[in-house]
Formats: sequence, structure tokens, C-alpha cells
Amino acid sequence: MKTSVRMRTVAAAIAAAMLFLIVCAPSIFAGETKTGTVYGIYTYLNVRSSPSTSASVVGKLYNDAKVTILGSSGNFYKITYKSGSTKITGYASKDYIMIDPASNPKPPAEDKDFEAYLTEQGFPESYKPALRLLHEQHPKWIFVAQDTGLKWSDVLKNEKVLGKNLVGISNLESWKSMEKGAYNFNTDSYVGLDGSSWVAASEKLIAYYLDPRNFLNDATILMFENLSYNKNVQTEANVKTILKNSFMKGSYTTPDTKKTYTYSSTFMAAAKASGVSPYHLASRALQEQGINGTSLSSGTVTGHKGYFNFFNIQAFASSGRTAAENGARYAATTNATFSLPWTNQYKSIVGGSVWIGTGYIDKLQDTLYLQKFDVVDGGNGLYNHQYMTNVQAAESEARIMKNAYPSVLFNSALEFKIPVYTDMPEKACAKPTSDLSNNNLLDSITVGSLTLSPKFNRYTYNYEVEVPKGTASVTVKAAANHSKATVSGTGKIALEPGDNVVKITCKSPSGLTRTYKVTIVRPADDLAKGDVTGDKTININDALTIVRYVNGLSKLNAAQLKAADVTGDGDVNINDSLTIVRYVNGLIKKL
Repeated sequence: MKTSVRMRTVAAAIAAAMLFLIVCAPSIFAGETKTGTVYGIYTYLNVRSSPSTSASVVGKLYNDAKVTILGSSGNFYKITYKSGSTKITGYASKDYIMIDPASNPKPPAEDKDFEAYLTEQGFPESYKPALRLLHEQHPKWIFVAQDTGLKWSDVLKNEKVLGKNLVGISNLESWKSMEKGAYNFNTDSYVGLDGSSWVAASEKLIAYYLDPRNFLNDATILMFENLSYNKNVQTEANVKTILKNSFMKGSYTTPDTKKTYTYSSTFMAAAKASGVSPYHLASRALQEQGINGTSLSSGTVTGHKGYFNFFNIQAFASSGRTAAENGARYAATTNATFSLPWTNQYKSIVGGSVWIGTGYIDKLQDTLYLQKFDVVDGGNGLYNHQYMTNVQAAESEARIMKNAYPSVLFNSALEFKIPVYTDMPEKACAKPTSDLSNNNLLDSITVGSLTLSPKFNRYTYNYEVEVPKGTASVTVKAAANHSKATVSGTGKIALEPGDNVVKITCKSPSGLTRTYKVTIVRPADDLAKGDVTGDKTININDALTIVRYVNGLSKLNAAQLKAADVTGDGDVNINDSLTIVRYVNGLIKKL
């Protein structure tokens, strides 16, 4: 039932979109300075002295590098950028430089039909600037707002769970988590959660990759593309383009049947069998196996030779086994639906594709984004059915696909399903850029010589301690675990009777803060008989305070109740108030 409803919704969206689709060429900037970002390259992008592939190389650029675009010439941009302290000016291929939407001085021409469509779809205002630019550049593209019905903070909380999102250990320090279980303080090292080289991603990095607004651009929009197989537009030639720089660029011979196939034809066969886009399947295999392949794609896992697993299905470290060992163990199981066991490359690719189609595409996880972040319930709950733990995987595969897609495909009516959450941050979550530690944990908190409750633990953030009656101040100290972290909120603290809340903040070298709270309880001081207000005098205000208490208009603490019982009958009532009035007026000498 869920699938049919979805299909009707998408069909309606496509029909509505077709009302405003017009054929026009993408806008071309001229004579204006813009900024751009390098994307979609395997190694590096050559910067040349003139707009020709035969011109001398004057520099190299890598993915995510920022450049200033000075103009264009044929298929080249004239760019300038800094390499260290050196300013380099040259020419680089347009195919690998995306113009940043924010640098476009002239916003796209107003398209009232498209604006009405965006509103009808329910896209928040913060999504619209990027979508307007994409629509101007690709007027046939169809954007569908996928209302998850989920609150942003709830989604982020669930995606932060240890082990759900990992990042390579060689990445920036600010990309790595310091939450409980992510770091081993005994060995002073990050905990490997999938082998030793994959560790927990930091909250800020997860938020960046979780926020769809960060990927509404030419480089990464494909993470939202509908991944179903379409025989009318998906060709083997394009699959070859995706695989051209990898170990899968040619053919292979199966070790058991001695048959020879090309990898490109195998992925086309897999697409027909599974209903999944062959471009997605080829990109997924390339993402999982890398350019040079692994022991799972060559069938050479020690102890399990002869078993293949191109999509790394069930390949995660557990039970004392490596990810490769578990992947090979799964490949050796038996299941006719998925052509298991996978004793050759063909069976692994085709059978694994059916597994992906059955396990994900049919579960409404039909985009790269939804396979990474399980935020749509296709019958198996939320957050747990996630194909990959690499937090960057969806973006990485999207870049691979973008690099492989021919221009004719980009001019077709591609459909993109873009998730929307409630209560999202006003602006898209920024990507951490610091190579400084996120360690904002404390090693200790002391309040004089008193004992905290509970006992201090760096992952416990709320404590309580009681000081002796009459204590005017205490000295609070705290020590950060990281030598370059800073601590604030400590020192000599003046105390009032009752609860005194002290907030201690530890700021990591990267700038992240963590707050610990200590409630210091000072018992109420003893008050003289009749001094209900505690102002050291007995006057009409004390009598009025009792009247308010008797009439339920205010409360008295234990010390006040004791001071208010001037008649000594064990009860605070109107007689106590009248007695104080008599005392104030000199009718009685003492209380």
C-alpha cells in the first residue's frame, strides 16, 4: 500500500512539473567573477597555461578546492587560486568545476510557475535558492519534496548513535567523535569501529552530510536521484564511462565456469534482474571496492578463497572477524533468490544487485541519500536499515556518477527526491574544517574537599554536593583532558542558602563546547524566633509573611517554619502572626 501511494504522489509531482518544463540552454556567465569548487575527480585536476589539453601544466587541484573563475574559453574556465603563498592563474576543464550558487550576482530570472511548484511541493525557503539555479541550468529536472515528517533534532540524535556513521581515521580531527565509546583514553587513540581505520564521525560532520541543502548543486545532486532502472535512458556505454578508470574497465573470466564477460555488460544484466539503475550499481561497486579492487572483488579473502562480494554486503567487522572475512562468509552462504553462494564475479554482481533491489529500493530507500540515512519507513522502521556506515558515501557515489554521466543524460528529465525535516536550522549545517581535536571532556571536578554525587565520570554531566550549613563560598576546580582545551565557570563561588547551580564549560581546541552542571546545596541558616523573612529584624513584615503562608499565597522553608512557630505549639497559624504583632507593638516583651 505504501508503494502505490508513493507512486501516485511521484506521478502527480512529475505531471505538475511537466506543466512548466521548457526547452532552453543553461545560462552561461560572461565577464563576471565567480567562485567555484573542484569536484568529481579521481586523482587531481590539471591547471594549464592556456585553454588546451596540450598546454603546459602550471598547477594541480583536488576535490573541494576553491577557485575564482575569471572567464571561460571553450570547455575551459580561466581560474585563479592560491597554492600556499603562491597565486596561480591558468585554465581548467569546466567538467570538474562547479560554480558556487552563492557567487551568482544575478539570480535566476523569476519563473512564476516554478515558484508555485516549489511552494506546492512544500520546499522550505532555505532550499529554494539552490533549486532555482538548478532549474535554470537544467529546466527538465524534476524536484520532489520528500516530507519525512521527522524533527531534525530527533534525526540527528538517532544518527549520532555510536557506529551508525563512520569516517576514515586519517581525516581532520574535527571530523572525529569524542563521544562515549569513540575514544580509548587508556591508549590515547580513537576506537576502530570497522577495522582500525574507520572511527566514529563527529556530530557536526554528521549534521553536514545529513543536511540535504548542502548537496543541491551540480556536483552532488545525484544523491537524490531516483535509482530505479530505466531501459530507455540507461546505456552500457555510460556504464563503461563510470568504470573506465578502475579495475572493472574491461573483462573477466569466471574462475569456476571459465566464461568471459565484460563488467559493463554484467552491470546491465544486473540492472534488468534487480530493477536498479546500472549507473547506481556500477558506482556502488566502485565505491565499495575502490579503483584497484579488494580481496572481496578478487575472491582472495584468506580462509574463504573463491568467494566474491562486490557490494560488501554484510561486510562489517564483528565477532573477532574483519569486515572482509564476514563479507566472504556471507558470500559462501546459500540463497537461490540472490544467486548465493557467490563463487564468481557474475553471480556476485547480479545476485548482489537483486539483494540491493529487494533490501533497499523496494523498501522506499531508492536514493543514495536514503540508503545512507534511513529516514523513510518502508516497513522496517527508521535509522537502522542503512547500507553504508561511511558518512561520506552518498556524496562520494554521487560525485562518481556525475563524473560518468554524459551531458545528454543531464539534459533529460531526471527526478530528484529531496528530504525535508521539521524545525531545521535556519542555514545549512557547515562542514567542519579544523584539524584540531574535538576533545572537550573533563578529567575531574572538585568542590573543595567535598564528595560529588554521583562519582565523577567524564561522560556524566550533572552532579550534586551539599556543603555545611553557613558555608559562604567554595572553590570549584576542573581539569580538561586535552592539554589545549580551555575551562570556564570555575573559581571561588559565593553561596546562598538553597541550590547554587555552577556551570562548567570545557571548550575543545576545535571550538566545540561541553557543559557540566554542579548543584551545590547549602542548607538554610537557622533564623531567630520571629525573624521569618531572615532580615535580622522582627517587624510587621514577618507577621504578614505568616498570613500569606496560612492563606496559601507563599511557601516557607524549614528554617522559616521553625522561626515562625513563635507560640511553640508545633504549628504555624494565625496565632503566630498575632503574637508577632503584639511583640512589635510592645504589648509583650519577648517571643
